[in-house]
Amino acid sequence: MTKVCNRCQQFLRVNRMGRQVKIFDLLTKKQSLSVFKSQKKKGQLSEELKQNLSYQKQLLDILKSTGIKATHKTASEIQSESWYNLKIQDELIAITNRIDFLSTEIKNQNIQVALAADKQKKYEDKKNHYRKLDQLEKESKREHMMPSRTHNESKI
Repeated sequence: MTKVCNRCQQFLRVNRMGRQVKIFDLLTKKQSLSVFKSQKKKGQLSEELKQNLSYQKQLLDILKSTGIKATHKTASEIQSESWYNLKIQDELIAITNRIDFLSTEIKNQNIQVALAADKQKKYEDKKNHYRKLDQLEKESKREHMMPSRTHNESKI
């Protein structure tokens, strides 16, 4: 087993701290991208929900407008109106289910964004912690490398 001098041990310790800072810096950046992607996905879901709500409103308006007309109609007109109403109601059910799904997905995406942001904050805190330790280690190393003033003054 080889013996490592104090100066080499200090260098290795400082180098290890520097690596920790770099690792957590990269993890922070990676998590930042994850947060960005989650927010982008949430925005897309919100836009799709907005479009579906608009479509639902249009379908409801169509249903209301078809029920207002109370003129004399032939059997085929009544039959076709009933068929169109049935198709619109089917479409309304489908769009309502889609709206419910999108609302749930947006809630889940909000949770994902919050978790990713929290994880990013933890990585940032760790990076700052290791950076402070690295600075303290470097300051300590500088203090030990500098000859003490009291020792030099006693020689003079």
